[in-house]
Amino acid sequence: MENLEINKENIAADSIIGINNSFSGEFISNGLLRIDGDFKGTIKGYGKVLVGEGGRIQGDIYAKSIRIGGKIKGNVYALERVDILATGKLIGDLYTKAFRAEEGMFLKGLVQILPEEKLKKIFDENVNNSKPIIENDF
Repeated sequence: MENLEINKENIAADSIIGINNSFSGEFISNGLLRIDGDFKGTIKGYGKVLVGEGGRIQGDIYAKSIRIGGKIKGNVYALERVDILATGKLIGDLYTKAFRAEEGMFLKGLVQILPEEKLKKIFDENVNNSKPIIENDF
């Protein structure tokens, strides 16, 4: 089985919320977002989200794929897959096309494996309606 461990050496993220940092609000990302600190709000986009062992999220996540090594309290929606590592903890519902969990992880919530069409509809309703924070006439 592939080692799902998230370590600092093998991940080059586009955006990082570091160990001693926190963020509150809506974060829109179509690249690789790594969270090792605290996040409260909503993450939306078509990129990947990695939650390191020290990462804590309170809110919903919409992403292409999500790898959980830390703690999430909220619902997660992934177009492709969700991986929960042995150190990962999810309190909330999980909606995805593929799901893998390591022994020792914690999950309290509903798991729904959905076809791609249903997931795309969820993303159309929740992600595609996000407005840019800077208007085109800037």
